[in-house]
Amino acid sequence: MYTIGCISHSSEISEEHKELFQSLQCNIQIINKEKAQLLFESNNSTLNLMDTLIIEDSDASNINWTCELIMNVRKQTALPLWILSSSDTINKTNRIVYLQLGADGIIEQGNETDESILMMRNLLKRFKQLEYPIEAPQKKLVERSAIFKLIPENLSVCLEDGIEVNLTKLEFLTVEYLHKNARKTMTYEEIYKNVWNDTYRNRKYRVSNLVFHLRKKLEIDIEKPQYIKTIRSKGYMLNI
Repeated sequence: MYTIGCISHSSEISEEHKELFQSLQCNIQIINKEKAQLLFESNNSTLNLMDTLIIEDSDASNINWTCELIMNVRKQTALPLWILSSSDTINKTNRIVYLQLGADGIIEQGNETDESILMMRNLLKRFKQLEYPIEAPQKKLVERSAIFKLIPENLSVCLEDGIEVNLTKLEFLTVEYLHKNARKTMTYEEIYKNVWNDTYRNRKYRVSNLVFHLRKKLEIDIEKPQYIKTIRSKGYMLNI
């Protein structure tokens, strides 16, 4: 069951609006206007208990308060944030302003409401998955050389599970050179001279840029590369 925090100008949400969320199987927690500002105090943990937030915009004259509230929410959390209103109290300009400030969507009573609720449900599911990700089975450590095979005729590398990754000529030449010197630190200059077949002239940026694109193709997480390791101030090493 989802917990929805509904920030309302009153102390309750209308029955008409409650019916909108029945399909979400949710628990609605009302936060009246007076208590809304307390959400943003440093010692308030209420936001941590929410799965999504809704601001009930039932009066067009409250646009300034609603805008300020959206900005405060976005400073504190990335929770899905929706504006609940009706076609009678919201216009196109207000809609655009709310979305620009960080609202994820506008739910208008009687105007494609079912579509909006489905959008909310899908976003809620994704946030839940991010919060409680399905743990992938840890891969057994095997000889890395067995799962990192060069295929020169295709200018490609065969990785774990038989995944073949196509490379450009320069990318393949770089991997090939590092592969010949696996587990050894190869300097920027050495890599440049062997791949470009040219004098170095302090062109470290070319090597770094090429390795960056290689990592995007070969690594699961380019921030924590498993294959091409950076040796600080020196160069790179192929860890197989």
